[in-house]
Amino acid sequence: MLDKKMKHSIFWKFVLIILPLVLIVDIAVLSAAYVITYQSTMAHCRDDVENAAVIAARYFEMADIDSEAELNIFCESFDELCEVMDMAYVYTEIPDPEKGCKKYLSIGYGKDAAQSAKESHYIGYVSDELFDEETEAFRENKTTFCEINNQYGNTIICFTPVKRHIVYSSPDEGNFAISGDGFKEETLSIAGAEMSVSGAISNVRQKFGYIKLFVFISSVLIVFIISFILKRMIEKPAHLISQKMSDFVHDRNQKTEPLKIRGHDEFAKMAEAFNSMTAEIDRHIENISQLNREKAMQETELNIAREIQKGFLEPSSFHNDSADIHACMFPAKDVGGDLYDYRILSDGSVCVIIADVSGKGVSAALFMANAITMLRQYAEAGLSPGRIMSEYNNHLANHNPNMMFITTFIGIYHPDTGELVYSNAGHNPPYILSDSLIEVESMFESAAGLFDDEQYTEKRLKMKPGDTLFLYTDGVTEAKSTDNTLYGDLRLKDTLSEHLHKPGEDVLNAVLSSIKDFSGDAEQSDDITILTMTVPEVRRYSLKLDARTENLPTINELIFSLDISKEDKRTLRLIIEEMFVNICSYAYKDGDGQAELIIEQDTKKITMTFIDSGVPFDPTKDVLDINDYDIDNDIGGLGRFITFEISDDYSYQYKDGKNILTIIKNLNGAKKT
Repeated sequence: MLDKKMKHSIFWKFVLIILPLVLIVDIAVLSAAYVITYQSTMAHCRDDVENAAVIAARYFEMADIDSEAELNIFCESFDELCEVMDMAYVYTEIPDPEKGCKKYLSIGYGKDAAQSAKESHYIGYVSDELFDEETEAFRENKTTFCEINNQYGNTIICFTPVKRHIVYSSPDEGNFAISGDGFKEETLSIAGAEMSVSGAISNVRQKFGYIKLFVFISSVLIVFIISFILKRMIEKPAHLISQKMSDFVHDRNQKTEPLKIRGHDEFAKMAEAFNSMTAEIDRHIENISQLNREKAMQETELNIAREIQKGFLEPSSFHNDSADIHACMFPAKDVGGDLYDYRILSDGSVCVIIADVSGKGVSAALFMANAITMLRQYAEAGLSPGRIMSEYNNHLANHNPNMMFITTFIGIYHPDTGELVYSNAGHNPPYILSDSLIEVESMFESAAGLFDDEQYTEKRLKMKPGDTLFLYTDGVTEAKSTDNTLYGDLRLKDTLSEHLHKPGEDVLNAVLSSIKDFSGDAEQSDDITILTMTVPEVRRYSLKLDARTENLPTINELIFSLDISKEDKRTLRLIIEEMFVNICSYAYKDGDGQAELIIEQDTKKITMTFIDSGVPFDPTKDVLDINDYDIDNDIGGLGRFITFEISDDYSYQYKDGKNILTIIKNLNGAKKT
């Protein structure tokens, strides 16, 4: 029995009225229908397979076989048996369990028989596929069943013994040969019948679909019943409460009258809660409005400061032939004191900077804005890292009434020599991700902004293609977990070591993910800033081959070996095949010649260069206008249109008696140049 509280609960009223009906109808109908339908169908299939096998066995054992021609007559009879009883195969065979093989004496095919089986299974065919059930039927003289699931679908097989039959044999082939010039010998064999049950299973599912339709209709009826009950029990009090709430929200000038709902259920309790809520809101509405006005003003100011700070920073990614740069900054507060910067200098060298201002918030952000402005000016003036650091320090020290300081790392990478020249003012030592993890040597010099006339030294190191420079602020290593444990240098080194040969963007994301997993729900305690600079690694592949379409498989083999996505491989294949066929068709009309394909791959794009010594032909000219193309009457030109449409850049030149076509395709969805 339900107590008084449960009797007044709308939830229990709903459960006691509706839930038993839904459970009984759904469980009984769905379970019983599926089980009965499936089991009866499968039992019927097994009976049909067994009957077919028994008929074949009895028919075969009653016959007197004197020649292979009579075996062929059996095959025709078995074909009819397959058609009448919907079998895939009906056959007789002699198994040899010791050798693990069997030989077909006769076989008939049904409509579900595979074409490959018809071509390979025939009278006298020896198969090394011997099922355990065949051996059991042969040795123990009983009917057995086997269920298999292969590329042809689900199949039920029945094996039944054939008491005796007569087979022609030749002395040199044993009991497994059928030959017109042999001798007769009585041999025990078995008959088999196979039935594809994929169709039967499909029928079961179709029948079950009808049952589900029935359940759906039943559910719709139940929904109508529920709707009627809810209309009587819930609609009136719910409408009254909803109307009162709407009036309270949209018209605050009128006094809200208390709700009056009789009873002890949830609606009555909701009315009491609503009456208390309106009274409480009326008491605090003025205070909340005042707080909201103040908060909105503060948010506006912080949003302006945040946008100004973002405006000082370079975009989070940059790529050219000299460097691949990715960066991020996550302030601990609305605005932060970290900064990163990068730029291509007038001599083609790449300048990267990362810095960390003491403190956080608006004051640190203002100091950061001043610092980044000075760094950019000195870098673009062509000063060396050590000189930049000295001038920058003197400026900050002479305009620093709050005695703030900023740790700074400046590095200038020279692509022509592969040399990185750097200076470090008290900042965390960066890392180089190369064949191993290398910690950049630190000079242990003071942070910028404290004392003027400080002299900062600079050092040099070599970077090779594929190396990544990893810069970070102490917000990375000093990130805290929920138990106040620091992330630390060791975890950072372990994470970087696991991503030595990854692109800079992947390294950055891996570190951020590691920090997030470590920190969990802990609040971020310091600004986190990371910058990676990767020296692009260009891979070059070259093919020289005769300009014949028969060589396309060789080109495709090269494309499939590239370390790029499947989608990019398909795009490259379309471009290269079209241009190679174009060379074969136009460059050497009057004779044979060679074509050269050069593929250069870096982290962002693939450059394809086609070179041939044929007649001058510029495929980039006179490319069709797709809007004027008549697909029914126009001939040619569509392939070139598609090729240049999916390419990101292309150019042609005729130089030294050679056609030179260059096509560029960005990888991984990079934007067109």
